[in-house]
Amino acid sequence: MSDDELSDDMQELNELIAEYRSKEEEDEKEEQQQVSPEEDNTKTSEQNDVDVKNTGVPMDKVIFGDKTKLIKNLEKAVTKVSKHKATTEKEPDNEGSDGGEKKNDTNEGDKRKAVKRKPVWTDADDEEIQLGEVKKETKRTGPLDHLKMDKSYKEHLTSRFTRIVNQPKWASLDEKEKQDSGDEDDDLLRTVGFLNKPAESVLTPGHLNMKRMKDLNRATYGEGVITSIQFHPTSTAALVTGDRGIATIYAIDGTQNDKLHNIHFPNFPIRCARLLPCGTKAIFGSVTRHAYLYDLMSAKETCFRWSQDFGNLCNFQISPCGRYLVAAGICGEIHIYEAKTFELIRTLKQNDQVASLCFTGDSQRLIVSGKSSNINVFSMRQQRLEHKFIDDGCIVGNAMDLSPNQRLLATGSREGVVNVYDFDKVMLSSSPQPVKTFLNLTTGISCVRFNHSSELLGYCSSYCKDAVKIAHFPSVTVFANFPGNMPKLEHVRTLEFSPHSAYFALGSNKKCPLYRIKHFQNY
Repeated sequence: MSDDELSDDMQELNELIAEYRSKEEEDEKEEQQQVSPEEDNTKTSEQNDVDVKNTGVPMDKVIFGDKTKLIKNLEKAVTKVSKHKATTEKEPDNEGSDGGEKKNDTNEGDKRKAVKRKPVWTDADDEEIQLGEVKKETKRTGPLDHLKMDKSYKEHLTSRFTRIVNQPKWASLDEKEKQDSGDEDDDLLRTVGFLNKPAESVLTPGHLNMKRMKDLNRATYGEGVITSIQFHPTSTAALVTGDRGIATIYAIDGTQNDKLHNIHFPNFPIRCARLLPCGTKAIFGSVTRHAYLYDLMSAKETCFRWSQDFGNLCNFQISPCGRYLVAAGICGEIHIYEAKTFELIRTLKQNDQVASLCFTGDSQRLIVSGKSSNINVFSMRQQRLEHKFIDDGCIVGNAMDLSPNQRLLATGSREGVVNVYDFDKVMLSSSPQPVKTFLNLTTGISCVRFNHSSELLGYCSSYCKDAVKIAHFPSVTVFANFPGNMPKLEHVRTLEFSPHSAYFALGSNKKCPLYRIKHFQNY
């Protein structure tokens, strides 16, 4: 509001005040003329009290109070507004500087919160070494035009590592927070608890984007015929065992796959090996009458022996809860042990010899496939047979696996047939029909395995070379580009996905081919 407008408003207000006072004086004169002196003398004090009670109070006096007080308050308010306006116009620069200082203070406070962590130790030589100095000393042949020789060798190694393996969460520094204080959407999401994250991408069928890396056991190739591959549940490492009694732990990076530890069991050809869910212990079984429990933290082994009646530990599984160890015995016996002490809990019985075992995700049920078309479901709580059904088209069963989402059950037979069932419907019928039957392989199925998201099913046969396929769900189709024109895979006996399906490993006569599935980002 300008000074001219303010002066005009003051003149109008003064005119209104003058008119209001003149009108008030006229009203008082009229009231005095109407009242006669005789009536004033006859009124008593009691009548005056009654008149005061019965007289109506004007509404404007109830709301605004006395007229004189209202006029004085209006005059005070107008003078305060005019004084404040004058002071603000005289000192505009001072306020601007104060506001800027306040903004700078807030920005400095935000920057203090977003201070990045510094490395504990740095080596100056890492920054000075260039890529050209290192590449000249190697035995690599061919042009190096695609490499920037003036680039830091440290940056080259870092970029190559992040390209092959994503940066682990523990190595990522604190990200700088955004300084947009006026972003109402972020404030809303930060207070009410909604998750602002992109939708997860869906794996598409038809073509699987994957790359073959260096062999998992390239550091030694000393295990012999690969019998088992176990990825560590938390660390980027894998346990590889063979029939020579050697178990090796390798670090997984896709390029070097260095050997971390080697374990040798004399006169003990390893047939089956399993890591406990905690990731600190491993159990090794063989055709002998004893087994080994190995502590990965203390590097100590414990040998457990049992009588001839309990058979061996060639085929066993560990429950997801880590409590039970279930092993296939002789003549259809199923032995339930305490996983950490090998104490026998109970022995179950079925008519056929045991071919494969698997648990449900809650460890409440045990699914057993026999050397026939029968599949039995046992209750671990009641320790008795709960359900029994026939595998469609199967004569001799070989392999079996239950998907992590507990919805699909895959079975593989000696005839090369892979059936996939809806597990909920299986528990309601003694002769269920499979959702899908895969006939891509013509020889006996050695292994079937689901990935962590239940989108991929890998199955293989050890009776011929390159006999391995990967199926996609829910489209129930096979990827045409795998194994494709990749190098020969020899006789694949076992296969395994990493905990989050970023890696896919195969076990053959000597080698462990390793693949990187690019759709999945985490190990």
